[in-house]
Amino acid sequence: MPFMTAALHRLALLRPSRRMRAGQSLVELAITLPILLLLMLGLVNLGILMHAQIVLTNAAWEGARAGATITDPAHGDEEIIGAVQRSLSGLDASRVTIDIDPEQDESPRDQPGPMPRGQPLAIGLEYRLTMSLPVVVEVPVRARAVSRMEYMNP
Repeated sequence: MPFMTAALHRLALLRPSRRMRAGQSLVELAITLPILLLLMLGLVNLGILMHAQIVLTNAAWEGARAGATITDPAHGDEEIIGAVQRSLSGLDASRVTIDIDPEQDESPRDQPGPMPRGQPLAIGLEYRLTMSLPVVVEVPVRARAVSRMEYMNP
């Protein structure tokens, strides 16, 4: 029996005390908390990026639709740009680059007669999104929409 008592005594000495376990928990928290915070920041930034992509895609489609059904061909690009800017809810419209192909003064949109009907009209948008990861990063978000022109030149 004295042997059993000595073995139990050694086992009790090997088991960490309550104070040592509390210190271990603090060290584990100090190691995992920065990782979890970076992961959460990454998820928030991913959500911001997805929102910008969805809004930009919708604005490109709205611009393409406005370009397809222009009411005044002489001011077509203004109608397209206006439709895009109205659709940019939640984004800074001054940071969006709009590319219209073909432009108002390019063929077939500058041709007299019913020329452009059925021709493709492409709207390309680019937005420079500033993301605050551990370092500030500027990410280009792009969207493009193509529609067939439905109007006829006068």
